Amino acid sequence: MNALNLTAQYEDYMIGLRRWFHENPELSGREEKTIAKIDAELTDMGIEHIIVENGGILGWVRGRNPGGKTILLRADCDALPVQEKDNLNGTRTCWSKNEGVMHACGHDAHTAMLLGAARVLQEHQEELDGDVLLCFERGEEGGGNVKYLFAYMEQHSIHVDCCFGLHVNVPAPTGSIIINDTDTLAGAMGFEVTLEGQGGHGSRPDQAINPIDCFFAIYQRLEALRLTSIDPFKTCTYSVGALHAGKQGNVIPQTLTFAGSMRCFDSEGVGMTFYKEFRHVIDCTAEAYHCKVRYDRYSLPGLATVNDVECSAFAKKVLAEEFGTDQILTAEPQMDSESFSQYLRQWPGVFGLLGVHAPEKGTGAANHNEAFDVDEAALKYGAAAHVKYAVEFLKSDFKTTHMEKLSFRELLKRQGRTDDLELLYP
Repeated sequence: MNALNLTAQYEDYMIGLRRWFHENPELSGREEKTIAKIDAELTDMGIEHIIVENGGILGWVRGRNPGGKTILLRADCDALPVQEKDNLNGTRTCWSKNEGVMHACGHDAHTAMLLGAARVLQEHQEELDGDVLLCFERGEEGGGNVKYLFAYMEQHSIHVDCCFGLHVNVPAPTGSIIINDTDTLAGAMGFEVTLEGQGGHGSRPDQAINPIDCFFAIYQRLEALRLTSIDPFKTCTYSVGALHAGKQGNVIPQTLTFAGSMRCFDSEGVGMTFYKEFRHVIDCTAEAYHCKVRYDRYSLPGLATVNDVECSAFAKKVLAEEFGTDQILTAEPQMDSESFSQYLRQWPGVFGLLGVHAPEKGTGAANHNEAFDVDEAALKYGAAAHVKYAVEFLKSDFKTTHMEKLSFRELLKRQGRTDDLELLYP
């Protein structure tokens, strides 16, 4: 099977889908039209599927061997609260119709590619030596919706032998695919914290408790954490991306809210150190400044995206056969984070990065940037990679030999996610 030739036949189909999703972006957990569109496309293909409440869609392409293996292919489908602007050339092919919401991370492309791959796989299902499980995930940006998919799969005894996913990557040239042996993306800890002081007139700060003063002290101490508490030989980045306090210069605000994230590759070591010290710094500083603290969001450190080394080697081999060895690359691990890390902790698999960089088309802005755009010529390559890996994995006798497989329930226990355990397994 020449996967690229087959997916190229549906290039216009995938471009049309990508533009529809791009024009109709929806934020995490609110992807109603997006899910309805995917549902309609799978129905049109005759693919058996189920809508998992809050989680997304699971679909099955049944192969000719009912007792064969099952491979999971995944795409995320949510957008971001970003106001779209021109790409780097000012020549976008399509624009978001939803004010302040944008597909600034390429999930429109991911969904279109997996639907294109699904169409090819369904048309050739009699050539498949096992089943393909299609997974369309809601709410990846917040990382909170995938738990509903996993819980459904566990409760319904859905078996998976291997998982495969792709994410568009701006620095890499269009059509190339980055496959790292192990470390690919960092894990993340997200936070949103509200400080409450006592509002007052700007002329009498002595009669108020200014949460802005408290925040500046907290920010300086958090910046120092990487020097005072984190192993200097291990990577840790930290940033505040949102800050809200007050509306007028002569009014001291009552509250201040700040939000951001920490990234690392060692969630159990570096991640937990930052997690504990973060709260200690905030609680102690707030007390010193006579402010109250509310943790609106304070997640445990997430897992890094780490490929199974045997799956990576298999992916490099079969994708090089399809695209040529010069198109299969490796790269330094990146500090972005992915919910696919949780798939890779339960099942062996591989997560690749698909090149979408074409300067002449205006692509090149970073993910989550208002000028972000993808080269649509990459869609057929991404779809072909899904098809090729799935077909070759199912017909091979390849299996990993060393990975400790975890149920999702056990994964939650190890991460200490008691709230999710109580929600999903009452």
